[in-house]
Amino acid sequence: MTHIPKLDLFLEVNRQQIKDLSHKLGKEIGILDKRQMRGFRLLLCNMYIQGQRQIMLSRRKLSLGGDKYNPLDIGYKAINASLDALHKNDYIIQKIGSHNEHTMTTIKPTDKLIQWFKDAEWSDDRIDTRVGSYVTLQETRKQNNNSVYVDFEDTKYSKWLGERIKQYNQLLNNCKIVLPNDDELEDRVFSKFTIQRNFIKHKSIYDNAKFTFGGRMSGPWVNLSLEDRSKITINGEQTVELERNASILNAMYQVVTGAPYPHDDDPYHITVDGRVVPRHIAESFSSFMQGSKSPKGVAHSVINHYKRKATETKNPKENDIQKYEEYVEFKKDIKPTDIANAILEKHPKVASYYNKGRAYGDFIGCWESDIVFEVVMELTKQGIPCLTINGSFIVPLQYKDLVDSIKDTTPYVDRRDISEVLPSV
Repeated sequence: MTHIPKLDLFLEVNRQQIKDLSHKLGKEIGILDKRQMRGFRLLLCNMYIQGQRQIMLSRRKLSLGGDKYNPLDIGYKAINASLDALHKNDYIIQKIGSHNEHTMTTIKPTDKLIQWFKDAEWSDDRIDTRVGSYVTLQETRKQNNNSVYVDFEDTKYSKWLGERIKQYNQLLNNCKIVLPNDDELEDRVFSKFTIQRNFIKHKSIYDNAKFTFGGRMSGPWVNLSLEDRSKITINGEQTVELERNASILNAMYQVVTGAPYPHDDDPYHITVDGRVVPRHIAESFSSFMQGSKSPKGVAHSVINHYKRKATETKNPKENDIQKYEEYVEFKKDIKPTDIANAILEKHPKVASYYNKGRAYGDFIGCWESDIVFEVVMELTKQGIPCLTINGSFIVPLQYKDLVDSIKDTTPYVDRRDISEVLPSV
């Protein structure tokens, strides 16, 4: 299934000529208000960057966020008025989303708009990114299936982190990152994107501790299939995707014991009553145990996870259907609670960190994302571009051996200076 990118609120033209031509077009189709014109330019920037691909956005009458998330101060009225004017004058194809069906509005440029871009001499270097923040904070709840972002006061840590992510963004945006023949339309060139670390808000009395939950980075390639990711080139060179071994589980070992899982076998190799638990099942249980409160709750989460991916999504992957069917059959003979207990028995050094609830699960997740970012910082320092997918790294093939040598051994570093006030076990 093709991933449709969301509207990027950080884009703005940087040439007066382009701004003047945009204003001329806006006035011709009925965009007269100054604030509406900012929203109009934002839409044009997004559609130029995405080319013939769709863009997903909301028409709901809600704020688009504060300065950190919406630095150009774009209002929903400006977006909706511009969408309607562009659609009415045949510059875009607009499919309005449905609240009842939990779908968002999608737009794509018509040949008329693409020709206007050519006539107006648009180019990538005539668009800037006006980043509000390289760090985001979102609530645990969602609104209409969308993340709810929270304004925050910067801390010493978030300022330090923002500068490092900025350096990482600059490196990637100076590279040519391409997915060849995307959607059988044209090569997809990833440009003018912004990578952020996305943290989750949980209650904490400590200032820097607000950035200790979650923390993953999401680039525009994160929802591509493994097959599509394997086709990505960086600066014309083939890439390879390298995954940390048992990434989150090993992050637990690295934080708790100071070193990765110490044995030679697979950390997810477990047996129950003499039967080997399929690896994907053991991995799913370990993952959900990090954010659950009991083995019973874990069992409920695991079956829902498999069922949702196999039966409750459009065009489910054959692999997801097979995993669901295998788990349904396996649990007829082996109790889910026995699988959970087997994981605890195999990993006694970190067993007490499991089943402590959602906040602690997000806290553990941040251990992994912190270690991943340590690797990113080291590669960035060496000028080596890498794209992250949770605990995996996509890098030019020439750097495979280097990244293989550091991805599992790079240590966890407490850069927030809160080691004495971390949640206790």
